Amino acid sequence: RLLRHLLAARRSLDICLFAFSNPQLGRAVRLLHRRGVRVRIVTDAQYMGLRGSQIGILRQDGIQVRHDQESGYMHHKFAVVDGRMLITGSLNWTTQAIQNNRENVLVTEDAEYVKPFLEEFERIWEEYNPINYKFF
Repeated sequence: RLLRHLLAARRSLDICLFAFSNPQLGRAVRLLHRRGVRVRIVTDAQYMGLRGSQIGILRQDGIQVRHDQESGYMHHKFAVVDGRMLITGSLNWTTQAIQNNRENVLVTEDAEYVKPFLEEFERIWEEYNPINYKFF
């Protein structure tokens, strides 16, 4: 069902995840990007470099990715489809989590819930702007 909700995107897909290594979901996100959907991803800097992470592949395909610069984890797990559908819960987008873990996922189009997540995404997106990255 998660895949079906993602593939419903027509204009935008904003993803904020700690871990993203499931190849099937990675292919779906790349397909959306090729269809002209604006895809933006915020993720954790430490996790994105691990073996199996989809983030490098998504970046190579031209998808915009930003990551944290702090010592703590960027631990959110949500996506907003077309600015109107929220997908959130405990689920990291990993094969392990999808196939084996006990996870929860909430999907809603109730603006009362979608709006704060969209605002949080925009806040983090600006905070993690590469212009602000510190290297020393």
